[in-house]
Amino acid sequence: MRLFPALTLTALLANLPLASAQTPPNCALANAVDSGSYATLTITVWSEADEDNAAANWADCRASALRRTLTGQPNLSARMDGLRRQVQQMRALEGQFAGIRAGGGTLYSHAIPRAFPYLEEQLASLAALASTSLGAQTGQGYVTLIAQARREHAAYVATLRAYKPAPDETYTLYSAAEWKTLVNRYEALGRAVMGTLGSRGDAATVLGYTLLNTTLFPADGDY
Repeated sequence: MRLFPALTLTALLANLPLASAQTPPNCALANAVDSGSYATLTITVWSEADEDNAAANWADCRASALRRTLTGQPNLSARMDGLRRQVQQMRALEGQFAGIRAGGGTLYSHAIPRAFPYLEEQLASLAALASTSLGAQTGQGYVTLIAQARREHAAYVATLRAYKPAPDETYTLYSAAEWKTLVNRYEALGRAVMGTLGSRGDAATVLGYTLLNTTLFPADGDY
């Protein structure tokens, strides 16, 4: 099966098997508890699709809550929305890369929406830090960490770009042209994230770079 990167949580879930009776979002609950507790309290009869749905709902609710929190900071809010869109697409592509290498399988598509709650936690922390003077604190150590994060991302992309199935990997869904297109897209998204984050050696920028390298699956397929 082919796994297509999603632009939004809604678009992603539209491509996944539907739960037998999906629970609608309960944002009051989602904003009060962590994502695991939310799933426990909203899934009556467990299924893979219900778990995906719970993760997506929690993430959507927290994204809306973050926008409300940042009402008085429209520029920061817009940056968080942009990073969310870009990183969601990167996580979806990481799932697609893994699925292609493995010859398909729902494990890789289910992993994508389940990664979004942690992304929302990262964005909330980043926004909170960037909203205070703590986020503007600078230091040589921060410059080093940002440079390291950039190198790690470049190495991840290079590993993806170098991939070709071994002779005995006849089960893969690999197409050289498609793979190149996907890697190009992934690299462009990474550049967009780095463009948003910039290279200022401060605490907020360092935290932002964790979004880039909190990857869903290793680039070398060793999972």
